[in-house]
Amino acid sequence: MTWATARRFVLPALKEGSEDDVVDDISRGLAMLWEGERSAMVTQFTHSPRTIHVWLGGGDLADLLRLMPGVEAYGRAMGCVWITGEGRKGWQRALKPFGYARDGAELRKAL
Repeated sequence: MTWATARRFVLPALKEGSEDDVVDDISRGLAMLWEGERSAMVTQFTHSPRTIHVWLGGGDLADLLRLMPGVEAYGRAMGCVWITGEGRKGWQRALKPFGYARDGAELRKAL
C-alpha cells in the first residue's frame, strides 16, 4: 500500500491541517505510515515523556487492531513509555481489552 491507497483510510480522521501536512510529515520522518490490508494509521513521537501517538487512523477495525502490537513494539524499541491516541468513544471500547484507558481526551497505555 502507498499513500495513494492509505489516504482514503486516514484522511477522514484529519481534523486539523491538510493532506499536504500529513504527506510532508511522513516524508520528513516526523510521522510514520502504518499500513494494513484494509486500514492505515499515522503515528508521531512526542516528548516529555517519550510517547508514540496515533495521530490518524481508519479502515477496518479488526485490521487496525492487528497493527497495534507492531506499533507498540516499535514505540518500546524507540524508548517510548506510552502509546496514546484520540478518537471516537468506540475506540475506548475496542482498545480496553488491550490495556488502554481514557486519560482526559486521550486513550493511553503504558509500554
